[in-house]
Amino acid sequence: MEEFRTELRTEIQGVRTALRTGIQEGLGGLRTEIQEVRRHSDVVAESLRGEIRLVAEGVAGLDQKFTMEFVKVREEIGEVKTLLQVSYGDLGRRVQALEGRHPSG
Repeated sequence: MEEFRTELRTEIQGVRTALRTGIQEGLGGLRTEIQEVRRHSDVVAESLRGEIRLVAEGVAGLDQKFTMEFVKVREEIGEVKTLLQVSYGDLGRRVQALEGRHPSG
């Protein structure tokens, strides 16, 4: 009976050792995979940062272009208003001149 206990304890100790080894190997593999995923994530994040920077630069460039175009359009509208005022002033004087030639009544 004592021999059976000793043998059983030896077997249990072997199973414990094998289990610990298996767990440690599994954890080591998981750590390696986690590090690989982290490195990959860092690479992807850096790539995205670069792309975001490019988009931001593009948006800034478009903003500048739109601002310049807006200024041009505003200037052109001012010129058109001035031309219309001159034209309407001319038309007003011509109408008055015509009305002065032909008195109504």
